[in-house]
Amino acid sequence: MLRKSLLAHALAAALVLAAAAPVYADGDPGSWQSQKTELNYMGFTTTYSCDGLESKLELLLRKLGASSDAKVQAYGCDRFDAPSKFARATLNFATLHPVASDTDPAVPGRWRTIEFAPHRPFALGEGDCELIEQFRDQVLPLFATRGLEGRVNCVPHQVSTFSLKFQVFAPIAAARSK
Repeated sequence: MLRKSLLAHALAAALVLAAAAPVYADGDPGSWQSQKTELNYMGFTTTYSCDGLESKLELLLRKLGASSDAKVQAYGCDRFDAPSKFARATLNFATLHPVASDTDPAVPGRWRTIEFAPHRPFALGEGDCELIEQFRDQVLPLFATRGLEGRVNCVPHQVSTFSLKFQVFAPIAAARSK
């Protein structure tokens, strides 16, 4: 009899806790954190025009689930439509980070696997090694990531292969729009 009573109390307590916790069908609660950083690109193998650098950086931010209002502003190019070895970009965006308890308002997110390699995503080419290396070192630490593996060994003046695979905590809507 005592065993049934303890079991009933434990079940009732579990139901109360489950009812009190918000339900995220596909994920866990997260909160946005504003980020502002500057990427100083130094390319020996591949150079980008300012608009080309902006386009690549916007692609990487979108792939990682940065906020939809992310802004990338490149500068330092001699001409906006001509390649430059020393272009810079200011990046303003928000990243989703998991939270231990509910915040107000919580944003549902989940861990998803990302891979950066030639043609993954399709717009990345074999010559983007230096950009991926610098993005990994300067921008990726601003995101909630785990399990980083792969290699990025860029050799100046040579097309080098690269492969990065990791998980990022991203909003569920971004995870659906792979």
